[in-house]
Amino acid sequence: MERWWSVGRIRIVGDVSSKEYRILEETSGEFKVKNASDGVDILKATSTTITDASGVQLSSHGSRHRSDGADPVFMVPFGSDTSQSVSASGTYTIPKGMYYVKCGTYTKVQIYINNAWTDYSTTGAFVLVVSDGTNARLYNTGSSSDTSTLKRVA
Repeated sequence: MERWWSVGRIRIVGDVSSKEYRILEETSGEFKVKNASDGVDILKATSTTITDASGVQLSSHGSRHRSDGADPVFMVPFGSDTSQSVSASGTYTIPKGMYYVKCGTYTKVQIYINNAWTDYSTTGAFVLVVSDGTNARLYNTGSSSDTSTLKRVA
């Protein structure tokens, strides 16, 4: 059921934190959500934009969290793509590190577990691989060379 209030502010008390939050009309068509208990603005909204407490528009907020952004979540920048060709029925040991791997059409990632190479992906898959330099490899199941792409993450 919808409820409409015709007031200049709405007060909400959190069930979990018991903190008081307010939705306030700043100017005609502009509202602010505020954590009144701590005196902190959470966001502002107009008819066309929503911005966070630091003034960043939410529509562009994700760019803040790139490795080169103002508030990076993932601190290590991605390396460049490396193409790795594997001969027919051949293997390539993935160097030490963490990689996003886009397997070639006939290539899959295998991991060395319990003294045996075990399929970690299907051919043509896109997977995250953590290699110690000996425990992960590309295996070409095809009858001709196949190229996979590795992007170093860390």
